[in-house]
Amino acid sequence: MKKLKTNSKAQKRKNTEHLKAFIKKSGVDIVGIADMKKLSNLRLGIPMSISYLISKFPYAIVLGAQLGKLGKKAKGDDVALFLEKVALDLWDYLDQQGYHALTIHTDDEFDPVQRLGLMSLKALARMAGLGWQGRSLLIVSPEYGPLHRLIAVLTDMPLIADDPLPNHCGDCSLCVDYCPPKSLSLILFDDRPESREQVLDIVTCRGDEACMICLKVCPWAKK
Repeated sequence: MKKLKTNSKAQKRKNTEHLKAFIKKSGVDIVGIADMKKLSNLRLGIPMSISYLISKFPYAIVLGAQLGKLGKKAKGDDVALFLEKVALDLWDYLDQQGYHALTIHTDDEFDPVQRLGLMSLKALARMAGLGWQGRSLLIVSPEYGPLHRLIAVLTDMPLIADDPLPNHCGDCSLCVDYCPPKSLSLILFDDRPESREQVLDIVTCRGDEACMICLKVCPWAKK
């Protein structure tokens, strides 16, 4: 039998504690919850109202994983498949509790020209407190450094959102300095740049060719 839905603070806290405990068992590196209402200006990769989406799914559960978590020989696709499995289990968990879910997949590309998924996983991860957006636009976690893969599950389960983290890049520009095709521009920002295009030339970036220089040179990765 499905559980009675309530929006009390006590129920939200209980939902959040049980949810995170369930996810932690999967071995995922880091998890956070974003309040979707704070992302009302988020650009979508399809012609849909963000307000309508937020009304249906007021929270985003965001998962992040490092490339090396599956071993030294693991590839980005291996980590992506691992996160897809966790997201599928999470989707089933939410369904059993009587709530709806929508997965924002790590490799979705609804707009191949602008290279946009349904919505920015980095924006969701930043708002969920997984880390801050680095000079390379990657999400940098204080515990794990640049996170190689992200996935999110939107839901209508009442939850308590996590707080975003302040940016700790300071005046560091190593990811920009060492980028082989010079796809990155040094733009100083505390929260996020005005646009992705300000910082990243998506056409020349070799991320799809397994270039990981911006991850490897990050001082937070070495920590």
